[in-house]
Amino acid sequence: MNADAAFNFFYSALLERSLQIFTQESTVATTSTQSDLVSMIAHEVVSGIDEAVGYWLGRIERELVGRSLSPEQQLRAIERVIREYKEATGQVPFCCAQA
Repeated sequence: MNADAAFNFFYSALLERSLQIFTQESTVATTSTQSDLVSMIAHEVVSGIDEAVGYWLGRIERELVGRSLSPEQQLRAIERVIREYKEATGQVPFCCAQA
């Protein structure tokens, strides 16, 4: 199920449930439901972003801490993590400036 279909299914189910709870459909109930839905989606997006940032920062931290690498080796290891991130997210190929 793609993201749009999932959103539509979730929104429809939430709207139907809210209308079953209330005996009369009212603008207040619909507005409240839409507001709750937006809040829930925003919370999920923020949670996903937080988890992703934590993952990638953890990967970088792992390259810097607890290993006996020279500063140059640490930079190369971090470059590999950044390259992997860019490839995983479909961004333009990673290029490092050359001295």
